[in-house]
Amino acid sequence: MILELKVDDTPGAAIRQIREKGYALRFKGKLGEKPKYTGRILAVGIGYEKKTKQHACKVEVLSNLRM
Repeated sequence: MILELKVDDTPGAAIRQIREKGYALRFKGKLGEKPKYTGRILAVGIGYEKKTKQHACKVEVLSNLRM
């Protein structure tokens, strides 16, 4: 699970950052090596509004590394 928190922004923006920066690549290991983790990778984006102290959450499956 990869978690990203955005203050005064949306959960979608947090998940977009996870995808754009390639955070899931750390789970795949180095080129030519067997992956260190072979399960499903979840991206969890949380948006928090300072003024209202409300939050929203969104979860997406990034990939399934089963081999």
